[in-house]
Amino acid sequence: MSELASKEKIDDCNRSWLELLNDVEASTSSESEKLHKLTQMVLPKFIARLVAEKEERMMIEKEGLKSCHEAGVEGKQDYLTGKQKKQKTRGNKKKQQKINNQRKGKDSKKLKEMGLEPPPDMPQVFQDCIRDLGGSEIKLVIQKFLQVSDLRSQQNRLSMSLKQTRNPFLNEDEDRMLNAKRQMAVTLVEPCLSVSTVNLAKWSIGSSMSYIINGDYSKVLKNNRNSLKPNAVVQIWSFRIQPNSQLGFALIKVIDGEDGHVIN
Repeated sequence: MSELASKEKIDDCNRSWLELLNDVEASTSSESEKLHKLTQMVLPKFIARLVAEKEERMMIEKEGLKSCHEAGVEGKQDYLTGKQKKQKTRGNKKKQQKINNQRKGKDSKKLKEMGLEPPPDMPQVFQDCIRDLGGSEIKLVIQKFLQVSDLRSQQNRLSMSLKQTRNPFLNEDEDRMLNAKRQMAVTLVEPCLSVSTVNLAKWSIGSSMSYIINGDYSKVLKNNRNSLKPNAVVQIWSFRIQPNSQLGFALIKVIDGEDGHVIN
């Protein structure tokens, strides 16, 4: 019984383990009889305690389920509302993507009807301007119809969808910078042949990625407000300015948005 005597924390709910042990040892000298008596004294109360604790837990769980059920109506409505919102958002994205794809298809068809596929060459006056800047490596980046979003000064950006770009124009460092959501300063030759500095970034617009010209782009719109109109066809060309191979762009209006006159 010496090992049992060390378990002083055990009790039968009313008396300490040592008290029980002393009573049993005083009543008999047989070890087996001592264990038998201790079992009879402790086990029933131990079992009764387990049963009481289990019943208490069951009551707590029952009350909790009742509360959850009462709150569940409102919670369920919140869940359903959230689910409906997500489904609506996904539906809107798919619808917008479908509209964008249809618009791109119509744009391509319309450009062909206008005789702009393949795209016309860069006008000589822009080539001369780029040459005066020390530029070379001229590439056509995109030919597109100007959208209203390209012309709002408060939005202050011109977008170039990656899916519609015709030639790669970034080096590895520039590509890494834009993918890291950083922007870079670039030179821009405006339609009026003024030269300005704007920023180039890469954004997610809807479900696709686009290169974005922003920064002082709103000033470009102001400088060219008489020529840049909705549905005008524009080209954006890239070039490199030596000796540091700085990136530059030329924004050229090909067809006016109002009368369809081809700009030479």
